[in-house]
Amino acid sequence: MRRHFLRQTMIGGAIFLGGNTCFAADIRTVEGDWHLLAVNDDEINVPQHRMDMRFRSNSGALTGAIVSRNDASEIALASAGFEGSTLHFQMEAPAGRTQAEMPTMIMTWNGNRFEGSWTSASGEKTGPVLKLVKARTAL
Repeated sequence: MRRHFLRQTMIGGAIFLGGNTCFAADIRTVEGDWHLLAVNDDEINVPQHRMDMRFRSNSGALTGAIVSRNDASEIALASAGFEGSTLHFQMEAPAGRTQAEMPTMIMTWNGNRFEGSWTSASGEKTGPVLKLVKARTAL
């Protein structure tokens, strides 16, 4: 009886949340090249003011990098992770700052993209809502 109730509750929640929210299958959903954009930016005619990123699965762990548009070189992220429908990543701390001071991008799968914001170590959201959309061509 409890399993049936739990299953019905989950199904009802999925229906209530609607078609824009779904759960990404696994880490392979995140692999590849992405554009980090303002939430209202055009996803077809991708603007020049963006950050290009690349994620890979290495032995089941997610790694990520910022990709230079000048020469396609990569700057490794300090950390990256993906659990269910939530992606998080953090850039390396620059000289004079500790890694603990660096904000973490926390994004949730929403349809065919991730949406989220930078979050401080205390859990406070900073800056605008951003989206991460799959690049249509290789970076």
